[in-house]
Amino acid sequence: MSATTTLPFASEEDQKVLSGLRQGVLAIDAGNHITAVYAHSEAILGRSRESLVGGRLAAILGVGRAAEDLVERARAENTPLNSYDVRCSPPLGDIELVDLHANPFEGDGTIILSILPRRITAFLEKKGEMDAAARSVSGLASMLAHEVKNPLSGIRGAAQLMGRALDDTHLRLTDLICKEVDRIKDLVDDLESFNAPVEAHMEAVNIHEVLDHVLNVAQAGFASDAVLRPKFDPSLPAVAGNYDRLVQVFLNLVKNAVEAAGNEADITVTTAYRHGIWIKGADGKRIRLPIEIAVSDNGPGIPENIKGHLFDPFVTGRSGGTGLGLSMVARYVSNFGGTVTADNLPQGGAIIKIQLALFEDQKHEQQ
Repeated sequence: MSATTTLPFASEEDQKVLSGLRQGVLAIDAGNHITAVYAHSEAILGRSRESLVGGRLAAILGVGRAAEDLVERARAENTPLNSYDVRCSPPLGDIELVDLHANPFEGDGTIILSILPRRITAFLEKKGEMDAAARSVSGLASMLAHEVKNPLSGIRGAAQLMGRALDDTHLRLTDLICKEVDRIKDLVDDLESFNAPVEAHMEAVNIHEVLDHVLNVAQAGFASDAVLRPKFDPSLPAVAGNYDRLVQVFLNLVKNAVEAAGNEADITVTTAYRHGIWIKGADGKRIRLPIEIAVSDNGPGIPENIKGHLFDPFVTGRSGGTGLGLSMVARYVSNFGGTVTADNLPQGGAIIKIQLALFEDQKHEQQ
């Protein structure tokens, strides 16, 4: 094998772009040898370019075998594949998790492999602060729970009385009020034990029933002046989750999007099936997460100074915000074995994506 340090099919401008990426980028030939090294590969892998080029991918300390497995599957299926939260064993310095992305290039078996580090040491160092903050929320919620639940009961009773005097068209609104009051009561119960593990019955959930309800609630209330654009793939199978928890998740996301975008809010909610999305669970087993739900807005985007901490408790980029909504989103999604990510869109605005597992996969896993 003749090793090179440049990609023969990439222009000089492409080479500069590759070298400027803040992640590792490797070119892998059909025999799973490294033929080119770009970007921050040397710093991430702790090895020089000279020692990497020509070597076997599987020989890379920490991630080699997982990377080679992903590369071989991407080559065999001739499709881009991703593997998230891959644990480095042993760690690469302070890098304990990485995201791997394998993309077939042309038809000669070459794969472009990117390695995105996920440093969790900093998160672990501030876990004590987060736990203390969570306990503060729990204590505050316990004190307020009684005061909140009492007026909720009054609202529910009033809505039921109103419903008796309304026609069928307006009766739908009182039913909606009662359902939302019940959900808020459940949320208050959850807040009372914010720092305890979130327990929820896992079931097969039609994600579009969840999203239809969320958009109806939003349009009847906080998003009455906003443009809401559902773009759904109707063929999606049931996801593994909990209906009430998922309603809370997406109400939070849509509400945040509307508030971020302001008076001219234009919100798009999409669903899609994505092949090749996998993560490793706490037990080391690979979990497929093919169902993607994305909420995008036309607001100013996520401020750079909080982008990496958006789902931490009490972190908010909005004046008057509590910073609890997105942290609860992350808790619920994690409890379902899914992932949540946030980014800014090139044309402006922000997008939050949630990946969920199929209920069918989880059912087979338990059998």
